[in-house]
Amino acid sequence: MGSIYGELEIMKNLKFKSTFGLQANFWDSRTWSPKYTWDTSVNLQSYLKEQYNKKLTWLWDNTFTYDKTFGKHKLGVMAGTSAQENRYNYMNGSIQSFASDITQQLDNGTLLPEVGGSTSSYSMLSYMGRVNYAYADKYLFTATLRQDGSSRFGEKNKYGLFPSASVAWRISEEDFFKPVTFVNDLKIRAGYGTTGNQSIGNYSFASSLNTVKYNFNNTVVSAVVPTVMPNPNVQWEQQKQGNIGIDATMFNQRVEVTVDAYLKQTDKMLVPMSVPVSTGYSDVDVPSINAGKMENKGLELTINTKNLTGELTWNTTFNISHSVNKVISINDTVPMSSGSIGLNYNLALIKAGWPVNEFYGFVTDGIFQNQKEVDNHATQVTGSDPYNRTSPGDIRFKDLNNDGVINDKDRTYLGSPNPTFTFAMNNTFSYKGIDLSIFLQGVAGNKIINANRFWSEAMDVAQNQTTATLNRWTGEGTSNSMPRAVFNDPNKNTRPSDRYVEDGSYLRVKNVTLGYTLPAVLVKKAKISTARFYVSAQNLFTITKYSGFDPEVGTNGIDNNVYPVTQTFTIGVNLGI
Repeated sequence: MGSIYGELEIMKNLKFKSTFGLQANFWDSRTWSPKYTWDTSVNLQSYLKEQYNKKLTWLWDNTFTYDKTFGKHKLGVMAGTSAQENRYNYMNGSIQSFASDITQQLDNGTLLPEVGGSTSSYSMLSYMGRVNYAYADKYLFTATLRQDGSSRFGEKNKYGLFPSASVAWRISEEDFFKPVTFVNDLKIRAGYGTTGNQSIGNYSFASSLNTVKYNFNNTVVSAVVPTVMPNPNVQWEQQKQGNIGIDATMFNQRVEVTVDAYLKQTDKMLVPMSVPVSTGYSDVDVPSINAGKMENKGLELTINTKNLTGELTWNTTFNISHSVNKVISINDTVPMSSGSIGLNYNLALIKAGWPVNEFYGFVTDGIFQNQKEVDNHATQVTGSDPYNRTSPGDIRFKDLNNDGVINDKDRTYLGSPNPTFTFAMNNTFSYKGIDLSIFLQGVAGNKIINANRFWSEAMDVAQNQTTATLNRWTGEGTSNSMPRAVFNDPNKNTRPSDRYVEDGSYLRVKNVTLGYTLPAVLVKKAKISTARFYVSAQNLFTITKYSGFDPEVGTNGIDNNVYPVTQTFTIGVNLGI
């Protein structure tokens, strides 16, 4: 990676700056497998595959800036362009059967040679302008205008126009506010703007063509066929956001408070289209369409305090945010699932009036203890064979619509993966060269689907299970939470339900660092400028009710064998010469 820039002062207060950056990535892979016979596993032919990849991204920005101060007025104007291009290439080859496993080169294989390769690229071109104005450092105004163009959209929709503006009033500079002595600085601000999103695949507006081979009467014929339905009307997703905020510094700079409230509305959402197989196009590789609206609103609070300022210092930074997400409308051609496990049931739905990825499933109501309870309940799975029907020991699911049958109409919303609160706190201490920092982080109010339990507590095939299954139902009265062990799960006890929904709240000690900086006298004798020794621990421990390995499972809230964070201990020294 690298960048270079040049700046020219055209005249007083007017400057031109040009910046060029380049990122070049090269990576190769090689797979070699010799022929072998090992127990019942046999590989009759040696195999070699090699792949070479290249990705180049360049960025070129050019801006003019004009800054002028006259009296109590400050004016800043900027105008410029930004161009970017990314290009990715790869090629590969493979072959089998080598005269000798020592000659591991593609030229030396004799059977089933295959070659492949492809390239893709995207580019952006933006025009931008900004005006800043301030009067007496009390009244502040900023306005920006961007026009962004992306190659990912069709000819008629490449460009989007995105304006924004903000104002601020520093009340603490007004004469009427001077008597309020405990407030050092107070500013109220508000802003509104539009941004764009072009995060879709390359060439989504056009149909992708693939080469396929057909066999007609033992004659192989190649053909080029369209595989992805084109959508030339796809365009920029628009995100409109308004916010108001307060910045305050109090008690001789010892307390700083920032409060922000925002409302963000996303229009023309870029989502995958649902393509019927009857069209002849792929229903897996599908185009993006603009469908639906979404709303996010929230409140954020940040507090910085200097608790002790003497020889012993103690500073604290605390922030907490509350956000609410809701889908306003959604086109019914959008696939409604956002994750699934077992039995092809969707775990979450996207539906108007609900948060994104709200969990969706059945509601459990204990365990059937005897056949009478099964007979008196809504029909789940019928049959004469107790190993292929609902039987005592199976999970009882609630008949939410009271139609006497348990089916998809009895599914409901079970919770959201989105936290109600996200928070963090950092405390730093120092005393005579000793420094200590403690960073805490966590969330509250979210749910997690522990999909690992779908496999580890299913008891429907011969595979390892967790010790929780030792408390399974083995007879009337033995359990009202863990079902019976039965091959093939005839009652579909593993269907998505609140059985797998757990509280995802947690508080984690993210980092603790203890250091000691040698006194200047000792450092000077050693002919170095600074010397600091430290020990550090990351992910020290986590307080949570979640039964899985780690409650940080990602934004969709589904823990499907997510690898837990690593606990790390570090000892180090920083020397300055």
